[in-house]
Amino acid sequence: MSPFLVTFLLNLLALFGSILNILKLIVLVAAVLSWLVTFDVVNVRNRTVYQIMAMLQNISDRLLFPIRRFVPSIAGLDVSPLIFLFLCWMVQRLLLEPLAIQIQTLGG
Repeated sequence: MSPFLVTFLLNLLALFGSILNILKLIVLVAAVLSWLVTFDVVNVRNRTVYQIMAMLQNISDRLLFPIRRFVPSIAGLDVSPLIFLFLCWMVQRLLLEPLAIQIQTLGG
C-alpha cells in the first residue's frame, strides 16, 4: 500500500473521529444547558442565549431522534444522550482505532 494512501486513510479516520467528538460535545452541552434552563439558572429570554439553545437543541434532537424512537424516557428522564455518547465511544474504540492500527500495519 502506498504511503500516500496510508496517510490519506489515517487522516480520514482522524477526521471522522473529530466529527464524532464534536457531535458528542454538542449533545452533552445541549443536555447540560437544558438542565440549566429547567432549574432557571440560564434565562432563555436573552435572545443570544435563546438562539444558541435553539441551535444546539435542533442539532441534538436530530441526532437523538432515532434513539428516542426505541428507548422511552425512564421516570421522566431522557437517557438518549447517554446512549448516544456510549454508541459514539463504542464506534471510536471498537471500529476507528482497530481500523487505524490495521491501516498502519498494512502500510508498513
